[in-house]
Amino acid sequence: MRQVLFILLMIGLGACQEEIAPPTLNFRYEYFPLSIGQQRNFIVDSVLYDPQGSRVQIDTTTTFVREIVVDTFRNASKALEYRIERFERRDPGSPWVLRGVLTESRTLTQAQRFENNFRLLKIIFPVKVDQQWNPLVFVDPATKVDVKGEPLELFKGWEATLVNIDQSWNQYLNTLEVQFSDYENAIELRRGTERYAANVGLVYRELSVLNTQCLMCQGQAWEKKAQSGFILKMRRID
Repeated sequence: MRQVLFILLMIGLGACQEEIAPPTLNFRYEYFPLSIGQQRNFIVDSVLYDPQGSRVQIDTTTTFVREIVVDTFRNASKALEYRIERFERRDPGSPWVLRGVLTESRTLTQAQRFENNFRLLKIIFPVKVDQQWNPLVFVDPATKVDVKGEPLELFKGWEATLVNIDQSWNQYLNTLEVQFSDYENAIELRRGTERYAANVGLVYRELSVLNTQCLMCQGQAWEKKAQSGFILKMRRID
């Protein structure tokens, strides 16, 4: 499925007898800064639910992640992409190990991230509270990913909403919050949110992708009744 998302930007029109300056539109690109040499450090806590017959094994891990913007290139559409190397280590005393390469791009109206063969539409510009968009413009929402041997519909029910902007959060004076998934039924949960700080970029990501077949567990917290899936929490530490 391929959809194209356009934002039409209107510019003020001058009257016949007098010239009127067009209004200035603040797109707020500072929430998704991109430049060569940027370094981002995160700590990632994850909980994985591994179904093993009649029981579920719950594994928790902590990983340190570093992303470095190392280069730019033009893609097949001639758009500018920033090449980012991703490093990981288990504890602060271990050496960094290169785990992958991803890209990000920012056009007049879109911020995108391409990772693990998925291109996601992160933000649309100019930003506005309650703005909604499809983050899966370039992704089949029925795509399944393997988590502990279980194929999960990771992107089921995803729809992005810009919840707030210019709000203080933790040590950051101005942040933007995007809820990119809020889908739930009796046996599935897909809930995710991201926060971006002005002139910093992503500072927090949380994603829960959980399934259960326990129909008698209504009212229980998902952390208790989940039988497969994962919970991921990623926060900036630099």
